[in-house]
Amino acid sequence: METTMGVKIGAQQNPDNAFLNAVNEGQNYIAQRIFHFWLHPNWLYRFHPNHERIKKYIKIMNDFADEVIQNKRKQISDNSEVLEVKSILDHLISMNEIDGMDDLELREEALMMIIAATDTSAVSIGFTMKLLAKYHHVQEKVYDELQTVLGDTKRSIQREDLSQLVYLHRVIQESLRLYPSVPFIVRKIEKDTVLQDGSILPAGSGCIASIWGTHRNPKYWGQDAECFDPDRFLPHRNKLPHPSCYLPFSSGPRNCIGYQYAMMSMKTSLATILRHYKIVGEPERGPKPNIRVKLDIMMKAVDGYKVALERR
Repeated sequence: METTMGVKIGAQQNPDNAFLNAVNEGQNYIAQRIFHFWLHPNWLYRFHPNHERIKKYIKIMNDFADEVIQNKRKQISDNSEVLEVKSILDHLISMNEIDGMDDLELREEALMMIIAATDTSAVSIGFTMKLLAKYHHVQEKVYDELQTVLGDTKRSIQREDLSQLVYLHRVIQESLRLYPSVPFIVRKIEKDTVLQDGSILPAGSGCIASIWGTHRNPKYWGQDAECFDPDRFLPHRNKLPHPSCYLPFSSGPRNCIGYQYAMMSMKTSLATILRHYKIVGEPERGPKPNIRVKLDIMMKAVDGYKVALERR
């Protein structure tokens, strides 16, 4: 919220925030509709009680974004406050004078970034913490790297520190491979597309690409594809036959525009936690992690990422 809209909503202290509830509940109802095919026709769904609920949540999100945009416009026009760090919305409003975006377009851009980023990074951090709790030797290797880079200083982690946390980066990459927050993507077929086996994807149809399945395919990742091994991303081992073998942030022109920010966010959060705490959980008996997952638009752990923290 602070990065995108330049506002604080106190989500840590107020988990019942109306906007966050609208995002989360709205996604739950959308996921229900996706997996109940009889709810797909619009004429039929209008009779379902979830239709009115989703409309209510959309209104809450739109009203919130509209209010923030109007306040931002007034703040900028009054020049009442000089901002050292501008939010994405500040930049969009400034660009508005050149590109001519109206308030509806500003709202759609801002909401897209907020909703796309609300759970993705947090979910990825949660899966990484569960994996580190299961594999203590990996966690200690991350901590040793943090000690090498940061020592016993109390200073905050800086941007230049992140490039030195190469093992933590590999741990996050492997976590994203096994547990991508978005397990599949949907694309529209613009023209008849012939696959290698001769099958044809007809123009106008929809195609679901399984990121989960691709990331665990032994054809690309070897017979240990189901195993947790951060070192598979070492330069001499990370030689995939095709760049789309690994696509936690999608691929091509429709890939995630915030993936670099997401990686920085995850590395900063995990490094901050791990330098002060051990993450404690049930150790895994073998290299293949067992985490039960569910799908609420994002893929999430069934247990809500339950781990314990032990101060170092």
